[in-house]
Amino acid sequence: MRFIYFLLFLTTALQGFSQSESVSVSISRNDAKTTYRTSDPFNSFNIEIRGTIEVSDDDRDISSMSPDGYFEVTKTSFGTRRTIKIIREGSVLIKRYYEGRTEVNFDPAGRKWLAEILPEVVRTTTLAAESRVNRFYAKGGTPAVLAEIEAIKSDHVKSHYARLLMKKPVAEKDYSLVVAKVTGNMSSDHYLAEFLEHNLDKFLKTKEATEAVFGVTNKMGSDHYKTQIIKEALQLQPASPESVRIALASAAKINSDHYKTEVLTSLMRQRDLTDAIMTEMINTSKSIHSDHYRTVVLTKALERNLSVASHQRALESIKDIHSDHYKSQVIQSMLNKTINEKVLSELLPITSTISSDHYRTEVISTLLDRQDLSDAAFKQLVTYGSEMNSDHYKSEVLRNALDRSDLTESKLIAILTAAKSIHSDHYLTEVLVDAASRVRTSNEVIRNAYRDTARKIGSETYYGRAIRALDR
Repeated sequence: MRFIYFLLFLTTALQGFSQSESVSVSISRNDAKTTYRTSDPFNSFNIEIRGTIEVSDDDRDISSMSPDGYFEVTKTSFGTRRTIKIIREGSVLIKRYYEGRTEVNFDPAGRKWLAEILPEVVRTTTLAAESRVNRFYAKGGTPAVLAEIEAIKSDHVKSHYARLLMKKPVAEKDYSLVVAKVTGNMSSDHYLAEFLEHNLDKFLKTKEATEAVFGVTNKMGSDHYKTQIIKEALQLQPASPESVRIALASAAKINSDHYKTEVLTSLMRQRDLTDAIMTEMINTSKSIHSDHYRTVVLTKALERNLSVASHQRALESIKDIHSDHYKSQVIQSMLNKTINEKVLSELLPITSTISSDHYRTEVISTLLDRQDLSDAAFKQLVTYGSEMNSDHYKSEVLRNALDRSDLTESKLIAILTAAKSIHSDHYLTEVLVDAASRVRTSNEVIRNAYRDTARKIGSETYYGRAIRALDR
C-alpha cells in the first residue's frame, strides 16, 4: 500500500510545575485514514480518523459519522493506556472503551473519558472542523471563529480552520483582523504562506489588510516563502505607488540577494510602471550586497526609459558596486540610450573609480561613441583615460576620441594634453599620427600643442614619423 506522509514536527515549551517538557506532533495520511500523534516525556496521544465525523455542540461527544467513518483515540499517560474506538453499524454508532487491553463498558467510564479528551482532540486535529466553523460563525461571526483559531496550537489545524473561515462571507473591514489573529502565533512559514497565498485576492482589497499581509512576510524566516507571497501579491494587483512601497519595504528585509532580485525583476515585468515606482525599486537595489544580483536588477531597470531622478538613483547604486566587471556592465547598459547632461556629469566621475584599464577603456570608449559631450565633459573623459596605467589602453581611448566628428579646438587640445601621459614612444606616435590630419587644418596654437607633445618622444625615428605626419 502506498503511503503519503505529511510530517510536521513542532517543539514548544510547556511550563508546568517549573519543568519544561518537549512536545512532538506528527500527522500522516494513508489513503482515506488520517493519523495524528502527539507525545511528550510523560504522555502520548494517538488519533485515527476516517470518513466524515461530527461532534456535539459542546465538543464532548461524537454525534455522527459517515458510513465509512472510523474514530479511535489512544492516550498513554505515565504507563497507563486508555482507548476509545467508534464505528458505525447501520444508523447506530458503536462505541468501545478499553483500559490497557481490557474492554470496559463505555458507560459511564468511557463516556466520561471521551468528554474529557474530545475538546483537546478537536483542537489538535481537523476532526469536524467544517461543522465547528459553521457553528462558531453562526453564533458569533468572524470574531467567534478567530477566537477558536487562537486557541488552537497546531499550525496545520489553525491553517485549516482559517481556510474554512475565509470561505464565509467575511467582511472586507475584518480582513486585517483575520490576518493578524490567524498568523499571530503561527510559527510555520509553510502554513503562513499557504494561508496568505490562498486568500491574497481578498486581502489585497484593503490597504489595512495589504499592510498586514506584508507585515507577516517580514516576520517569516524563510526568504523563499517571503518571496513567494510578495511576488504573488504584486502579480494580483495593479502596481500602485502605495502597494509597491509596501512590497518594497518587505523586499528590502529579505536576506537573500537571490530572492530579493526575484522580487524586483518580477515587478519590473509589469507594464505601466510609473517613474516613482521605478525610482523606489532602483533605490531598493542598494540593499543588494551581491554585485552580480545588483547588476541584474539595475540592467533590467535600465531597459526602460527612465527619468533623470531614476538615473541618479541608479548611479548611486552603481557607485557601491565593487567589481569593475559588473560596474562597467551596468554603465554600458545605461549608455544604450542617450542620457541627460546632468546624469552624464554625475556618471563621468564614476568612470574614474574603475581600476581595471580594460573595463575603464570599454566605458570611456562607449561614452565617446554614443554620447553628446560638451568640451568640458570631453576633457574630463580623456583625462580619466590618461590616468590609466597601460599606454596601450591610453592610446586606444585617445584614438577613439579622435574619431569623433565634433572635434573642436578645445577637444583637440584636450587629446594632445592627455597624450603627454603616454610613456611609450610607439603608442604616443600612433596617437599623434592619427591626430595629424586634424591638426594640420587647425590654427597655430593647436599645431604648437602637437609639436610640444611630440617632444615627449625619445626615439628619433618615432619623433620624425610624428613630425612628418604633421607636415604632409
